[in-house]
Amino acid sequence: MRFGIVSNSGGESDGEKKPQRQAPDPLGRDHYGEIESALGYVFKEREWLERALTHRSVHAKGVKTDYERLEFLGDAVLDLAVAHLLLDRHPEAREGELSKMRAALVNTTSLADIARRLGLGKFIRLSRGELASGGSERASILADVLEAVLGAVYREGGYDTAKGCVEGLLGEQLVTVTPRDPKTELQEALHASGSEAPVYRLECVEGPEHAPVFISVVEVDGQIVGRGRGPTKKASQQSAAEEALARLQPPDEIDQQFLVGQESPAIGKGAESLKGSGDSNDDE
Repeated sequence: MRFGIVSNSGGESDGEKKPQRQAPDPLGRDHYGEIESALGYVFKEREWLERALTHRSVHAKGVKTDYERLEFLGDAVLDLAVAHLLLDRHPEAREGELSKMRAALVNTTSLADIARRLGLGKFIRLSRGELASGGSERASILADVLEAVLGAVYREGGYDTAKGCVEGLLGEQLVTVTPRDPKTELQEALHASGSEAPVYRLECVEGPEHAPVFISVVEVDGQIVGRGRGPTKKASQQSAAEEALARLQPPDEIDQQFLVGQESPAIGKGAESLKGSGDSNDDE
């Protein structure tokens, strides 16, 4: 199978330009009740909510505030609230398991999915350029806005109110989430077999700019053992690790598939490769 970057030209000739799509204006305060209903919280001062929905790209229009400071606050509130809720629902879980559960619930992909469910995209205030390029559909912006909205709830309503909103948004996921991390599981399985640590490499990016699909591969001893796709680099790496784990079954076939030289497994070298293998900026 060949993987390549999908062209956005749509087969246009060199002298033609694809017309920029006309994006609808964001919904204003008269429609904020939709968000409040979904959150289960009504703002006393809707300026907080408006700020949480305002991207920095609109500064040129004279708007002096955007969601970034609220996002910073909401990120911390979200982490604390999810940790609090997971402790209550999984009293037997150990710290490592709880950390993996929280990571599964609080990441760009899952937060963007919640934001889409709330319909936040149609409320986000963006510059014309960002709107035309599909910024209101971009996973990173949707996740940031959701965190900003929770930051706004915290500023006005306090921690218990914000925690209640988080609980309502995540619902049964707080109970059904499992402490799975395919990347960690793969590394541990290979380490146990004496193989080198996996190395992740971004192969390409497909799709339009506003909704990219990242394609990553995972290599062991120079051999591609898994390939994955996802809306973020981190998600594509997890998917690639999942595919590699599937190839490791049953466990007694690990040596046959991935094991490097038994005489000198070079585990330390593999660990160094993993550290510098592209885990930084995972959510890009």
